[in-house]
Amino acid sequence: MKPTLELTEANFETEVLKSSQPVLVEFATGWSLPSMMLDGAMDEIAAEFVDCLKVARVKLDLSPNLGLWYGIRCLPTILYFSDGEVRIGIFGTTSKEAILSQLKPLINSGAIGQMTNLRDIQV
Repeated sequence: MKPTLELTEANFETEVLKSSQPVLVEFATGWSLPSMMLDGAMDEIAAEFVDCLKVARVKLDLSPNLGLWYGIRCLPTILYFSDGEVRIGIFGTTSKEAILSQLKPLINSGAIGQMTNLRDIQV
């Protein structure tokens, strides 16, 4: 199982903006209940799509400038990055199924590449 990557202001550019893989980034705090509720879903996604998607977490209480740079106003917020650009934003507490359903249009268009097992998801 590939762990969810912890992002900071120091490694964000390398791990997200210059990544050769798409990156799903959760912006949250380490202490709020809505943020903690999403942790399991993000870890499951990281484990399922280990070969084709990077899953990462930014703890805004430790890296507040990242929240400012991306205009984060709702916690948790999930941003999907591809080629260094935000392609999808998911805001508030959600489920694994809801996250994957948001990614499905990208999968069907081929934008994610190797994530073929997401095509079997029933939404």
